[in-house]
Order: sequence, then C-alpha cells, then structure tokens
Amino acid sequence: MDDEFTKIDWLSAHLGAAPPSLSNVLVGIGDDAAVVDFDGKPVVVTVDTQVEGVHFRRSTIHPTDLGARALIAAASDVWAMGATPTTAVVAITLPGGFEDADFRALVDGLREGSTLIGSSIVGGNLSHASQLTITTTVLGAATAPPIRRDGASAGDRIYVTGTLGDAALGLQLLERSAEPGAYETFVHRWRRPPTHRGFESMLRTVATAAIDVSDGCLQDLSHVCRASGSGATIRADALPLAPKFGDACRALNLDPRALALNGGEDYEILFTAPPGVEALEGATWIGDITAEARVVVEDGRGGELDLRAAGYRHFS
Repeated sequence: MDDEFTKIDWLSAHLGAAPPSLSNVLVGIGDDAAVVDFDGKPVVVTVDTQVEGVHFRRSTIHPTDLGARALIAAASDVWAMGATPTTAVVAITLPGGFEDADFRALVDGLREGSTLIGSSIVGGNLSHASQLTITTTVLGAATAPPIRRDGASAGDRIYVTGTLGDAALGLQLLERSAEPGAYETFVHRWRRPPTHRGFESMLRTVATAAIDVSDGCLQDLSHVCRASGSGATIRADALPLAPKFGDACRALNLDPRALALNGGEDYEILFTAPPGVEALEGATWIGDITAEARVVVEDGRGGELDLRAAGYRHFS
C-alpha cells in the first residue's frame, strides 16, 4: 500500500462502517469532509495537516502566511460541501529552537486565517516534535443537505472557481530559487490560498457534486467521477488561467496546460451542475460529465491530449 489513495480505500473499508449507535453519521470517510447530525443539526467536520518538509519549508514561507494558509486549506473542504465554517481547533508541534517571534507570528497568522474564513479558534494542542506541524480541524454548519462527490450525472457541466495552476507555479519559482519579478503574484498565491467565504450559499443552489482542488484538477475530478460512477471530458482551451501564467511557465520550461490540470494546492472549488443552470459568478465551465468511466482532455480541435491525472500524492 505505497499509494496514498490505496491507503485511504483500505482505511475506508476498515473504519467506514458506523455501528448502529453512531447512526448520526450522515457522511463518513471518502468525501471532502464528514457530516455528523447533532440533534437535527448537521455539522461538517474536516482536518488538515501542514508538515514541514512535506507541505512547506520554513525558508519559503513566513510564519504568518503559514498560519493563515493552514486555516484556509482546511476550510476549503467545508466550503466544497456547501457548508459554512464556524469553529476550529489547532494542534501545533514545535521543533527545538523555534523562535518566540516566529511562534507569535504563526499564531497571528492563525488568527488572521480564522477571520478570513469566518470562524473562531476555540482550542487545540501544543507539543514538541522534531519538525513544525500545524493540524487544523474546522467544523462547519450545514443549512442544507451536504454537497457530496457522488452526485454528478452524465450531461452535467463541470465548473471551477478562480484560476488553475497558480500555486503550483509559485512553488516552482520558489523551489528553483528563481527571481519572481513580474511573477510574484504566483508566489503569493501559493503562500495565501483563495478564500470562498459566502460562495457556499450559492453553490448549494446549483451544484450536484463538488470537491476542493487540493491535489490537482484532474486528480480531484477523477475522485468525483469515481464516486459518481461517471467520466468526464475537459476542454483544455477552456481552462481559466491567470495573466502571465503561460509566459511564466514557458520561462521555466513547463507545460501550462499540464501544470494547470495537475498542479496541486489551488484550493479552488470544482463542481458540477445540470445544463441550463446559470453559471455562478467567478466560476468557469471547463467540461462535461459523461457516461463513459474515463476522464478525457480535449485540445480544442477535437483531439485528445495525453494528460493523465498526476496530481500530488503522499507516499509516492
């Protein structure tokens, strides 16, 4: 079980079946977040961990940005379920020699992040470890049935918010120690993911399925297709790209379309909606759900691009 998703499948099979005494579990393992019914009030629960050396290096991100990033990344799962973040708990492990000024800056970032997502930090845990980690649990209020990954149907349109590939490009600039210059916006985009506060209420009115784009657009779309028993066709010429994205990719000898589709940590929302539904502001129609269980990327001229889902995977 070297692959992350193989491990998740195994965990789901062994932990996913709730006993009768826990029949208040409305959505269990296998979606963006769990949903638990507390006396008629559905609560969305998600957890995310930022690990030094895996998700970030301290040399590439200020502690304030890191704290805010941790809250926003976790809240992204809640928004994708059509729920509103309300509260959070945060567990931090600090390595030896971690400066007090950096600790205060990290906490300032957590506080700023909680304000950006509209939640309160109500508790957590602090411990010593060999590396810096921030584990964030966010709870959200669901005022309607949660939007799951398994609701897409053939004929639905596929939409995504914002622009794709920006964070992956910013990380490439940092890892290559390239002078960002005119491309500084992409570095900032990796350090500070977008927020979708308020978007969840609009999403609930149209979406049949949704997922946050954290591991790469194609890979996350494949999760929706797998859960829904469907496939998809994506139009490469419809992908929303930021200004100067193509220029920056070419300067680094990167394929813009491959990075947009497979680059991780966008933290945008990908969702499906029936044809005829008016698109939400800030979202772009990039393709359609199909009955055939495969994901295809078209080049805009009727041809098929060889762009397999190759987003981020732990343990690989």
